[in-house]
Amino acid sequence: MASVLTGCALRHPPAPAPAVKLTNSSYIDLQTGWRLRVVTPILKSGGYRLKPAGQTVSGNTVTLSVGDDFLGYEVAYYAVKARHGVEFVSAEIVKDGRTAPQPHPVAHLFQLPRVVRHVRLIYLVRVSQADHDMAVAAAKDMRALEALTRRVEADPVGACHDGQDAFCAWIPAGIAVAPQIPKTEDGKVDWVPAR
Repeated sequence: MASVLTGCALRHPPAPAPAVKLTNSSYIDLQTGWRLRVVTPILKSGGYRLKPAGQTVSGNTVTLSVGDDFLGYEVAYYAVKARHGVEFVSAEIVKDGRTAPQPHPVAHLFQLPRVVRHVRLIYLVRVSQADHDMAVAAAKDMRALEALTRRVEADPVGACHDGQDAFCAWIPAGIAVAPQIPKTEDGKVDWVPAR
């Protein structure tokens, strides 16, 4: 459900951003001017991992039923800033077909130290015992961020934690984080996936 919901429309005009530069498929470095679109399911049972109640297949279409546990979802936007890493911009919750703006996100994901200059999303690309698919890592300099990334890739369970020179935290399973870049066409700005 969260993956389907990550394609909604722009509500805030973006600043220009550099082209995407991927150096490794297991992570993406966030750039100033990008934004993060975060979709968080809201469940009666708490947590964020939605368990489908049923599934039907018709041709190439798979339809999932969410059951009574699913109350709605939140879409939150964060701006990638040069000096402060990642900053909350806006959020809205959709419940019972109604949308309501929210002053704060449901899940506080990007509480980074103010000294960070580089922020990276690390994707787990192999089986691990960690119960997460993505980590947010940040550091004051690129050398520290590279060292942290190598440690997390080698030991996902034990290496993602705060240190003297770097910060690391797991994105809770069930929450979708999609980095987006602005694209201007015919004077209209739209957001497209960074990856």
